[in-house]
Amino acid sequence: MAERTVDREAWAAVVTQLIRDEANGNTSAFAKLVGVTYKTVRRWLTKTTDVSDDSLRQVARALHIKPADLLVRVGLYDAAEIATASATPQIAADDPAMRVILEADVPPRVQQRMIQRLQELRARDAERHVDEVRWWVNQAKGM
Repeated sequence: MAERTVDREAWAAVVTQLIRDEANGNTSAFAKLVGVTYKTVRRWLTKTTDVSDDSLRQVARALHIKPADLLVRVGLYDAAEIATASATPQIAADDPAMRVILEADVPPRVQQRMIQRLQELRARDAERHVDEVRWWVNQAKGM
């Protein structure tokens, strides 16, 4: 079986888009964000170096992108080979707020922050509910 390689042209296009979306077009800021050197990003953009799947996964982790999505976009795998979970996750099917976040046209990093904030809000709400129920119990005992 032939060794799989990342399509350099596709990777350069993906990186160009990510620099624009995640770092406001700033290549240095993007390099810092994903944990590589500026020189590495320039090599990716000029297609002068092979890209390892480890580098792909590092970028995916740093930007909260599903690694499988990147692996398919750069030709390392065919979509049929990977269960890419392109459908909205089951958790969103019954959760209108989560569905709004997942369908929003914002960078994955921003979506991740939104999801985290929603979870924090819900945790605080749950604590308030418990406090209220305790108050009810105390009131009932005092009757």
